[in-house]
Amino acid sequence: MRLIILDLDQTILDTLHRFYETFNEVIVLCGGKRVSWERFFEVFCRDELDSLKPDNCSKTEFWREFRRRYSGWLHERDQPIKGVFETLEWLRRHGFKIVVTTGREADKEMIWWELREFDLDKYIDDVYTLKEQDPEHEDILFSRTGLLKMVIDKYGAEPESTLFVGDYWVDMKSGRDAGLITIGVLTGCKGESLLKRYGADYVIKDISHLPKLLEKIL
Repeated sequence: MRLIILDLDQTILDTLHRFYETFNEVIVLCGGKRVSWERFFEVFCRDELDSLKPDNCSKTEFWREFRRRYSGWLHERDQPIKGVFETLEWLRRHGFKIVVTTGREADKEMIWWELREFDLDKYIDDVYTLKEQDPEHEDILFSRTGLLKMVIDKYGAEPESTLFVGDYWVDMKSGRDAGLITIGVLTGCKGESLLKRYGADYVIKDISHLPKLLEKIL
């Protein structure tokens, strides 16, 4: 069996404008003021969003509230990442089981609803969210090492032959810590050097380049 685990946001779905609105919503909830898109995007790409968080709200409280609010609605600019349909079809033809995981703290059905809205659900075998992971396994915020191990155990897969694709450095660290082959994509505005520093075995421009990479390494 071939198993591939895909991150959701900024990996197969472009939801960055929803991220921006949700981020501002939590800032206001904590008593702060909205930030502009330009300021947000600049800081997001530098991975320094914590610097915009109001001081009276702890980092953990802020991001847990954020990831609970991220699901259950769609932004008008949400869309599949370019090439995702072709890539998922390629993976299907080559016998992969495809599992989507997300750092959102949401019920599975919310993610399935979203995948259906974008006609992606027909390619996906299973969905896992951070809500299912034991909180003790989250050694750093958004770590999914425990979640990845849950997926591997369910499917009886070998970690060293399982692929994990994500856009964030914490994704790469999670995959490395779980013993997986980790592939970083640049659609999350994080640089190749950062992704490799935290465990990416390979880095590609976006999900559309995945089939060509897999033809080389598998």
